Amino acid sequence: MVEEAVKDGKMKEATGRLYYSIGEVSEMLKIKSHTLHYWETAFPSLKPHKNNAGNRCYRPHDLDMLKLIDKLLNGEGYSIEGARKQIELLKKKDGQLALDLKPGNKSVELIDEICTELESIIRDLSRQPRSELDG
Repeated sequence: MVEEAVKDGKMKEATGRLYYSIGEVSEMLKIKSHTLHYWETAFPSLKPHKNNAGNRCYRPHDLDMLKLIDKLLNGEGYSIEGARKQIELLKKKDGQLALDLKPGNKSVELIDEICTELESIIRDLSRQPRSELDG
């Protein structure tokens, strides 16, 4: 259940917890703790809170950022620098995901198919006569 909540980005709602230790995050996301430490240095937007003992306390939004970083690096094949640039693009677009997907990626093909279908629907709708209810 916790792993499903991580995938859905609903950790706080699922567990009621505000913070997770690095060990818990490592286990939930299947990312080694030394990798998480490295990503903190490589990605300025990833800054987990540290408690009085100096232990990292990851919040739900930190988990979302880690999942995005993991997707960019391991799913899309970006370099650290490329992933950092994509995250900056995301921030500049008011939180709307604007990934520059690499050609040949199945996600790109799917997005192209969806865009083609949407364009076709828009053309069909624009040809329809307007009804009295459309005003």
